[in-house]
Amino acid sequence: MHILALEKDLFFAVKMHDTLRHHDMQVTTVRTLAAFEQGLQATGDEKPVLAIVNIATTGVDWESAIRSARKAGYPVLAFGSHMDLDARARAIEAGAQRVVANSKFTSDMPGLVKRMIAQDEYSHQDDFSE
Repeated sequence: MHILALEKDLFFAVKMHDTLRHHDMQVTTVRTLAAFEQGLQATGDEKPVLAIVNIATTGVDWESAIRSARKAGYPVLAFGSHMDLDARARAIEAGAQRVVANSKFTSDMPGLVKRMIAQDEYSHQDDFSE
């Protein structure tokens, strides 16, 4: 299964790729909105089953990324600083089904991704506590 992620931090992108690869999940990480929107159009083996968006990303309109993914019919898992409640609210408003703190995303990445993929319609849930 293939996942599309909007993540500008190269080191974290590698961590995401390596962690999920061990669970038979392939991740394409992009750093721009244009590349993210292009990734949403992928077909075949490259077609994503989930979009992951880092809502702490600066210099990229991550809200538009979430809206584009939802419009294309993809579930969205967002993560960011547990202290940035404004970003959390904006992510939910943009359409993210699940918003978690960085610590939760890092500690349970495979589990979060598997649960998001397994559910057709994920209710708005978040775990923004540290």
